[in-house]
Amino acid sequence: MNVYQELAARLHAANSQILPKLLQMLADETDAQILLALPADAPTLAEKLHLPKTAVEDRLHELYLKGVVFPSQKTSPATYRMAREILHLHDTSVQWKNAPKEFLDLWQEWVETEFTTLSKQLDEQLKGQKPPTRIIAANVWLDARSEIMPFDSIREIVNNARSLAVLPCTCRIKAKKCDHLLEACIVLNKSADYNIARGTGRKIDAQEALEIFRKCEEEGLVHLTGANSQDDPGPLICNCCPCCCIGVPLIMQGVKFMHDPSRFCAEIDQELCTGCGICQDRCYFGAIVWEDDDQNKCTVNAEKCMGCGLCQSQCPVDAIRMMEVRAKDFVPKTGASIYG
Repeated sequence: MNVYQELAARLHAANSQILPKLLQMLADETDAQILLALPADAPTLAEKLHLPKTAVEDRLHELYLKGVVFPSQKTSPATYRMAREILHLHDTSVQWKNAPKEFLDLWQEWVETEFTTLSKQLDEQLKGQKPPTRIIAANVWLDARSEIMPFDSIREIVNNARSLAVLPCTCRIKAKKCDHLLEACIVLNKSADYNIARGTGRKIDAQEALEIFRKCEEEGLVHLTGANSQDDPGPLICNCCPCCCIGVPLIMQGVKFMHDPSRFCAEIDQELCTGCGICQDRCYFGAIVWEDDDQNKCTVNAEKCMGCGLCQSQCPVDAIRMMEVRAKDFVPKTGASIYG
């Protein structure tokens, strides 16, 4: 086993054929030896590897900019660790400002081959387990009704965040299959601090964050939060499209081990529906269907509806309501995060 295969194993991807190639593009052999010695601080690494301390510090900083290592300021000097697993490395290293096209193309190949295959396998293995992420319904966050739970409301999540930043959508950076808003990934709290310090994110306030979410809803992007929890909003809220993003296409294929629906389901008022078809065009999950009669009306297949709310947000006659169909405890009090 070479150093890059060993690093891949540490990222829980020992069988990956692509990850060792990506790691080789991120780290030379000296960098790889540093990574294998983590977690550690720079002086400890310098002594262990018989390298000048300044050289180790320079290498750690470059690996930090590439999204491979993360410093903890809880110790002095800072203790560095690697990404937790391959999906974490994907999200951080794609944001590397000097990433060559070959690197981004290789990540896209991983998404379309290894990640998709692995996701389908895990979907079978993990049936019955709670997914780590969930959808947040569009437009519901604009509603001032008191019964909307804080964890269901983007407005509440954003207003309660200590720190906010926006960064380019990791998936659109490398896939480039659409013209949707690129600067569309909202990161929160520690993740915001990290991306601002690294230079991959732009600091924003709550008002700008909410305006970005409005634009994303207009463009038909699905809000996907990085944690399935009442207490923790997670590190980020993505605004996903079916053409570039890694999550929505899996849901469209019926692979749902990573993503819960929202607590809502669309319902169409047949008295108001004009059969314009806008809702059907905006539904990625095949949940909007035509009634099997001569009325030319749309209806909702509740089993397929993920509660994203994109159908409602652009209905010209206000014929669609997002109905609360899952209890509050459908979202765990404390749940898993996209990074475990």
